[in-house]
Amino acid sequence: MKVLVIQIRQLGDVLLSSPLGRVIKESIKGAEVHFLTSEIGKDILTGNPFIDKILVIKNGIKSELKTILQVRKEQYDTIIDIQRTGRSKRFTLLSGAPLSIAFKKGKENLYYNKLIEWKNHGYTVWERMELLRGIGIENPIKPYLPELYIPTQETNKLKELIPEENLAVLVPTARKLEKMWGLENFAMLIDFLKEDLDISSVVCYAPGEEKFIKKLQNFSKSGFTFPEKPLSIGELAFLIRKAMLFVGNNSFASHVAVSQRTKTIVIDKRKSGWFPPVSFVREVYSNGEFPDFEKVQKAVKEFLL
Repeated sequence: MKVLVIQIRQLGDVLLSSPLGRVIKESIKGAEVHFLTSEIGKDILTGNPFIDKILVIKNGIKSELKTILQVRKEQYDTIIDIQRTGRSKRFTLLSGAPLSIAFKKGKENLYYNKLIEWKNHGYTVWERMELLRGIGIENPIKPYLPELYIPTQETNKLKELIPEENLAVLVPTARKLEKMWGLENFAMLIDFLKEDLDISSVVCYAPGEEKFIKKLQNFSKSGFTFPEKPLSIGELAFLIRKAMLFVGNNSFASHVAVSQRTKTIVIDKRKSGWFPPVSFVREVYSNGEFPDFEKVQKAVKEFLL
């Protein structure tokens, strides 16, 4: 069986969709799994041993037409469209695949011939596993989690950021300002980690977020380390893997932390369903508003001690 999984964007969604490759490979002997995504999504999937080929779609009509032809040439047996956007529907419709699978959604189901009812399993990854019922895979044996594989070259660039002592990685930023806990709070957390627990902090950020690091420096008393420029996805994953703790908002970096099995605290306004109910992950929230510093401080202390 030759399967194409479609998840073009966003970064977190690409990572959360990647475990489908493992489940298909482990469940169907000889299955071939391809993945259609964006250019930056390719960085998340590169090195994944359960994905045989990555197809990349760029912006623009010319790229879309080229990719449609590539998809048709591959002669897939099955298309699994996780995203259900205009583009992903066009790829599905024009693929020529005899089986096309997606979640059932309102009346917009003409592009697919196998519709799956969405079920709440408490975590996005496990909910997306339901789509595999369309190819006869029922109830995966274990609760799969995302895995981000780190290219070897990414592991040699960060020695100066990794201190000898205990290390925590913090990412205080998010794609939307309303999803950020607050720089003052993160500064207090950095000081608490250093002064009370003797844990040094490395603060990471995405392109265009340098201004937040400068503000954070003004708030923190004990100080922290940060890279001179934004890390690649592989570098970020490697750094988080070396840490004893990760703290971040409901954002892509927190999903990366889960993929590395590092102790992870996610700060949000409410329980989201985007993170797994497992022992090394803890969501700290407060019924529609961000938790106060004391609540996060207590969670960190309980988590580590």
